[in-house]
Amino acid sequence: MSKAARILACLMLVLPNLALAQGANYPFVYITDEAGNVVQGPERTNVVPLWPVRSCFGWSVAVPGPDRQVDLMEVQQLSGKTRFDVGPDITVNENSDTTTRRVKDFTRDGRLEGIWCVNDADPPGMYKYMIHIDGKLRAEFTYCAIRFPADKPLDLKTLACKNYFESS
Repeated sequence: MSKAARILACLMLVLPNLALAQGANYPFVYITDEAGNVVQGPERTNVVPLWPVRSCFGWSVAVPGPDRQVDLMEVQQLSGKTRFDVGPDITVNENSDTTTRRVKDFTRDGRLEGIWCVNDADPPGMYKYMIHIDGKLRAEFTYCAIRFPADKPLDLKTLACKNYFESS
């Protein structure tokens, strides 16, 4: 096999994983009704209505290679103090505005996902998520959490952060 053919063969093995890793990470949001049934989403967006329990937001990250167990560290920084449910895998900083979650998780179909639901103490503003897999930062997501009247209709597809916060 020629040198050019070997290089081409290597690129054909590597490029699908690079494309997957570079372009397939995204945030999403979904809304449930009072009974917990999903009524909107999941929608690829970073705008989170601050509706306790009903609004959930998450992330999806591509993980190249075969499905396997990985070390996942998720760091969540909120715009202000809130209340977190802590457990053996979650630590909260002294200001109650940042959590770190460390778990072993399994990739499924080359992906990892994380989901958090809004609670009644979550503040409006920008939220930042940093996703580390096997000790390497693999993705960052910024969400904007916005208070909307719970009794008004809302379409996740039409919302945008830049209309609500100067820093977006």
